Amino acid sequence: MLPHVKRVVSKGRPYLYFDTGQRKLDGSKIFAPLPPLNDAAFAGRYAALCAGRTKRAAIAAELTVPALIERYRKAPQYAALAPASRKLYDIYLGRAAEWLPSAPAAELNAQDMAELMDGLSRTPSAANAFLRTMQALYAWARRRRLLANDPCLGVDTFQGGEHQPWPADLLSAALTTDDDAVRLSVHMLYFTAQRIGDVRQARWADMGAGVWRMTQQKTGKALIIRLHRDLVAELARHEKTGPFVFVGRSGPMSQEMMRVRIKAFASGLGFDVVPHGLRKNAVIALLEAGCSSAETAAISGQSLKLVEYYARGRDQETLGNAAMKRWENK
Repeated sequence: MLPHVKRVVSKGRPYLYFDTGQRKLDGSKIFAPLPPLNDAAFAGRYAALCAGRTKRAAIAAELTVPALIERYRKAPQYAALAPASRKLYDIYLGRAAEWLPSAPAAELNAQDMAELMDGLSRTPSAANAFLRTMQALYAWARRRRLLANDPCLGVDTFQGGEHQPWPADLLSAALTTDDDAVRLSVHMLYFTAQRIGDVRQARWADMGAGVWRMTQQKTGKALIIRLHRDLVAELARHEKTGPFVFVGRSGPMSQEMMRVRIKAFASGLGFDVVPHGLRKNAVIALLEAGCSSAETAAISGQSLKLVEYYARGRDQETLGNAAMKRWENK
């Protein structure tokens, strides 16, 4: 039998099909029907299909990962993404281009992808977002018949995200999203270091003179929290339509509603996180800004022991760089 030709017998009759070298979105091969061997049209049809397959193979061999990413970024489908999605995709597509500067996109396989995922295993949510970004890239490329492979097929996402600090990429996207409800919620949770149950009951009347006077539900501890300038600017964007900052049907927004909105936003960008993770982000940010454990606890209302526990999520490289600069400037 000729190269790339498959013979199938159905109801006693033989049929010929040409393996185009392409694949459907589910990974199955795409075959083109051929005339019978004794048909005068067979030779021309076979030659045309062979030429097409050879041309596609040559294009695929020259299409590096960075080149594929560049084509994707210019596509209307990419332009149609929500701004926050594009921002995150840009981050992870940039990493892929950096890590695979000359790799042929058509030769990337599941083992390669799994190794890249392993390199991000310390931040499971970020690793999962990277995988979903690459899935979107390759799905687009296969629909355009630019290549046939799917290096993400069979690669599992990481478990995790529960009560972990949010990845910096996601935090940045949430603080700048066009979704006003999510944006305000994340600003309040992050810049006050408080629990969602306390944040959702925040009252405008308790936010005078640049501070938030509140009492924690869980501990009963009364706190006076100076409002971060970014939070002040965000609050100024919202009208005071009632006594509560977060308005529900008959009072403050429910905790579940706030949680669902935040998780849905994060999930839409490929992250599995919870709002409480922002409390850890806040503690880490305060400590990395040079605040003592006591100063940090004065804002979060936590014990010194818990602050130190949360502090384990600090980035070692960031802390090391800061320490070395202080040493050099001694």
